[in-house]
Amino acid sequence: MGDGLARILAKPSFEPESFIAKLSGEGEDALLDMRTKVHMLNDDTAQALKKNVYKNYSQFIETAREISILEGEMIQLSHLLSDQKSLMSSMMEMPLVSDRAIVEGLKGEEEEKESPEEETRRNLAFLLEKVEGCSSVADVPGRQLVHDGDLVELDAESHAQLQRVHAFLLNDSLMIATWIPNRRGPMRYRFQGLYELDSLAVVNVRDTGPVKNGFKILMFPESHMYQTDTAKAKRQWLDALEDTKKKKAVKDKQKKEAAMRLAEQQLQVALASPGEGDLSKSFTEDLEEEPVAMDRDFLSADWLQELPEDLDMYIAQRNFEGAVDLVEKVNEYLTGCPKGPALKEFRARIDHRVKQLTDGLMNELQVSPERSLRGGPRAARRAVTQLIRLGKSAQACKLFLRNRSAIIKYNIRQLKFEGATTLYIRCLCGVFFSSLSDTSKEFIKAFPGHYGCFSAFVIWAKQELQAFVSIFRRQVFESKASLTTIADSVQLSKNHCAELNAIGLDIEFCLASMLDISIQQVIEENRDQLVDGIFYRANDDLWRPQNHLTQVDCEKYIKEIAAAGFDIKPFVLEKCFIAITINSIQFAKSIVMFAEDLLKLFTTELEEFIAEAIAAVYRVQVKYIEDSLKNEQLVKEQAIILKNAQFLLETVMGKIEALYSARDLDLPQQLQQINAHNRKLRAMVRK
Repeated sequence: MGDGLARILAKPSFEPESFIAKLSGEGEDALLDMRTKVHMLNDDTAQALKKNVYKNYSQFIETAREISILEGEMIQLSHLLSDQKSLMSSMMEMPLVSDRAIVEGLKGEEEEKESPEEETRRNLAFLLEKVEGCSSVADVPGRQLVHDGDLVELDAESHAQLQRVHAFLLNDSLMIATWIPNRRGPMRYRFQGLYELDSLAVVNVRDTGPVKNGFKILMFPESHMYQTDTAKAKRQWLDALEDTKKKKAVKDKQKKEAAMRLAEQQLQVALASPGEGDLSKSFTEDLEEEPVAMDRDFLSADWLQELPEDLDMYIAQRNFEGAVDLVEKVNEYLTGCPKGPALKEFRARIDHRVKQLTDGLMNELQVSPERSLRGGPRAARRAVTQLIRLGKSAQACKLFLRNRSAIIKYNIRQLKFEGATTLYIRCLCGVFFSSLSDTSKEFIKAFPGHYGCFSAFVIWAKQELQAFVSIFRRQVFESKASLTTIADSVQLSKNHCAELNAIGLDIEFCLASMLDISIQQVIEENRDQLVDGIFYRANDDLWRPQNHLTQVDCEKYIKEIAAAGFDIKPFVLEKCFIAITINSIQFAKSIVMFAEDLLKLFTTELEEFIAEAIAAVYRVQVKYIEDSLKNEQLVKEQAIILKNAQFLLETVMGKIEALYSARDLDLPQQLQQINAHNRKLRAMVRK
């Protein structure tokens, strides 16, 4: 009935007034009954909603975080796009030829002026002397220093001071350098970044709260906030930035017009027919102008002019595949372009955007608290593939493996230690080794042919195995678990390691070497406990046969011992007496279980250690039997003692030998020597 009421209330055509009016006509009982049903439906709905919330609680939290991060990025992108909109007209006229082409075109002025290279070196000598790592900045001809000064970089959100920087305003770009702490020599600053004036916007920041004398530099697709010491310095920076941007826009327009005039002149020269006397002169001029003309012709394609803007758009849209396609296309195109100043300047602009693209792809693989860690290795393949195409395979390999380490650590932290140790270890091995297997398969797909990266993967796998062993050792060995639990846990981890051999990853020997010391310590502790148990039981042992009073009880006991793997029918003296003492039965069970657990821990390196541990326990028991046969007070019990010795040295030792044979191993020499003691004990009695 509740489902029927829910369907009625959920209909789009449901009208509350008519429904209540109809219900009121049926009387008070119908209203009360409906009220009860509505309350029940409300409770059921609340309960179902509560279950859904609990079921998807973690997904809700992570989705909310991702939405919050995306919202912040979209707001920032909106601000950046609105600021960039006003600069689009000037960005469409970005220069594709340098000052050198104009100077060579205007040959009459070239003789009166110094070369652009010499002028640049003279103007930027201060940068080369004081800023570390900025030699490439001074390589662009015609570049000049306009203004510089100290600034303090602020966090755009919290307005906290981040670092002290020194800014250099050049006639075509803005360079930011950080202060070098504990500097030696003339170098005072370290190069941080170079931003083209065409791709940045300046925003005045009002004095509010802790922010005084601040302004923002919007460098697509990021922004930085800086603060000056005084209001006068702030005004100087704002005016200098605005004036320089305007001058550059005018100069770029002039350069483009000059290039067009030069192209027209060359076309006219090519169409004209020079006289014989001017032939050598025309030929010489053509040779001088040919590199510049070819340089300019290669860079005059429409798609090249729009390339920087297209790259900015693709990066903002996170269309990394399209951006990398453009980069590969332009690199292939520019391989046939003659080297010249215009090509050098164009490549500098493209390299700046390639760096932004690389940073964006690397950020995709970065691990942060805000980023979800539930994705598998395939989620990182997109960024890895594009980084490899950009020639950043080493960085892609490093970030991919670091990303996988964080995800493995996160998945292990989600495991809860509840119940038996073996159950937790089974879950731990399932999470770790399945993640390792998935990472291996995805790594092979993501880095085909990059064999240098495979060595990095092997090192990473060993480091992850060490982290796994650290958790394994803490939960298994340091928790004082039983030897059987430890043996089962180690055997489980070995089985998972063996499964990795199918994909060519053999780490079983690494696991064994990491656990050897802990395993040896556990074996020694359990060996000593068994020896102490032999001494303790010997104090109460009178070497008396077991009396089960009735034949039925005796047969029942024989079946119980047979279920443990021992046949004691040959040792029945009468219908209800058994020659094997309780002490011998307890030793037989403990030594076989000890041997079975140790063989689960078996490795070639531990073979001798395991055999010696089993033999050491056996020697103590055999020594106790020898002492009992020599004891004059136990002369009457010698027949019973020899029966027990036969049981321990033949039946029990045969069981241990069967355990070795099941693993295709021979019985160790130490145990074979102990097995020969049976004849020696009988000889002692005859004497």
